[in-house]
Amino acid sequence: MAMGFALLVIWKPGLVLAVIGVPIVLALIAYLTVGHERVAEISAESWRKFQLRRPKRAEALRAKADALALKWDMLLDHLPESWADRLALPDLSGSNGTSLKDAPDPFERLAREARDD
Repeated sequence: MAMGFALLVIWKPGLVLAVIGVPIVLALIAYLTVGHERVAEISAESWRKFQLRRPKRAEALRAKADALALKWDMLLDHLPESWADRLALPDLSGSNGTSLKDAPDPFERLAREARDD
């Protein structure tokens, strides 16, 4: 399989770049278009549906992701704290029961600040 991929890269490098690059660029455009909060909402809802449909597989995947996050945290312990804060992964050990719908509206804070000025 690796030999076939190597031949494909040599024979049609543009095709390989397009097959790999186009989905990445489209995902980046979608992320930048809808924003971080909406992507997080969509991801959380998709995960919830996946948990309902396949609970055993979801738990196994969550356990693997949690183990990876722990290994990543061990790696981050060797970096400066300012870098580690930016590269930290979310806690995957369980849901804390909050959602973005329950979060305070950031525009209310901005409106309050505008009135105070």
